[in-house]
Amino acid sequence: MRRAFIPVIVSAIVLTAGCSQVAALTPVGGDAITTVRNATYDVLFDQQIAVLVAPVCKPTDSGFTCTGKTVDGQPIVTTAAATKPFDMAISVGGMVIFEGNAQDVLNANVREAP
Repeated sequence: MRRAFIPVIVSAIVLTAGCSQVAALTPVGGDAITTVRNATYDVLFDQQIAVLVAPVCKPTDSGFTCTGKTVDGQPIVTTAAATKPFDMAISVGGMVIFEGNAQDVLNANVREAP
């Protein structure tokens, strides 16, 4: 009887081994603040900005502000409107690297699953 449980236990371990990795994945869709955050990440990745602290987004009176830091200590700041298509500006070290809207960024970065 005990031998019958060994495959079940091994299977459970194998199936849950990647759970911590899956939990760390950024959701593909969501609410407005998630849209702005994901678009910010996409722009930083596309422009090959080395990120030390991933931008964290918070609501403001006029929309959203996301703040983070590059590996060389430069501040990353995103400001975005609260309504679609979420017009936004991203600056790194005080220099604007992107102006546009979050929805266009996400649409441009849609990838098919392999």
